[in-house]
Amino acid sequence: MARVDMTLKAIESYVAKNYKEAYTLFKKSVKDSPEAAYYLGLMYYYGFYVDIDDNLAFSYFKQAWEGLYEEGIYMLGRMYEEGRGIIKNYEQAYKLYQAAYKSENAKLRLANFYEYGKYVEKNVVEAIKIYNELQKNNNPFAMYKIGAFYLSGEGLKKDLNNAYKWLNKALLAGSIEAMNHFRILGTKSKTDVRTTEEVFSQGEALVKKRRVEEAVPYLEAAALENCLQAMVLLYKIYHDGLEFDQDYFKSFEILKKYEFSKEPEIYYLLGLSYELGEGVDSSYPKAASYYLKASESGHEVAKNFLLEIRGY
Repeated sequence: MARVDMTLKAIESYVAKNYKEAYTLFKKSVKDSPEAAYYLGLMYYYGFYVDIDDNLAFSYFKQAWEGLYEEGIYMLGRMYEEGRGIIKNYEQAYKLYQAAYKSENAKLRLANFYEYGKYVEKNVVEAIKIYNELQKNNNPFAMYKIGAFYLSGEGLKKDLNNAYKWLNKALLAGSIEAMNHFRILGTKSKTDVRTTEEVFSQGEALVKKRRVEEAVPYLEAAALENCLQAMVLLYKIYHDGLEFDQDYFKSFEILKKYEFSKEPEIYYLLGLSYELGEGVDSSYPKAASYYLKASESGHEVAKNFLLEIRGY
């Protein structure tokens, strides 16, 4: 079988999720096929058939980049952005996304860089320009982002009618982000039949796959529906620095946001934040008040911490 035919057959198997056969065929054709290298990189990146291996994923994406394969250049940028298989380097990621600009995925990451000020100066207007370019090609995520900007009033004049128009347009185009956003807004779509537990599980799975940025909207939706596991995982994402930089102020903000749940674990973590001064000025009296709330609901660790801090 010719190398080109073997790669095409491998891609067919990959799309059909017959990863074992795809892996075997890609390995046979990878020496002369940047495209095969790209797909092998994806398999090691996501853990399809093989165990996740950042070093091998990086190596294969680098091979695809050397062969000028557009999506391989984009994925090498992702490795630099996420610090997988290489030290995190936003500048290098940005340059690779620019080099792969024909890729919609690369355009989305560039828009993300402008939206949040990664390496480049924050420029929401520039991000919106890119999203607008992408929505013309019916990109569901770009439609969702435009709706979200109309809703927040950041970069675009706040307009609820336009916001819901674009969010609904994204939803019809298959945007799971729009579906999650409607849940966050408290207006669950009729097409969204997922339970709160299922939404949390989807977010948790993304965190385990180290796709934390994608996981956050799932966790936010579940947390607002009183899922304690989602609240705690959101807290840990920022407190422990899972993908994002460690940010105690953000983790404390999350605890305060979900204090309404009256969950003992949230009270306990708020007490801990006040005791250690994580994201807030240290205050033993406030720490004790939260430990007391948690202990009154049977939180044993909080009881012990309250005893230590108060003495009785």
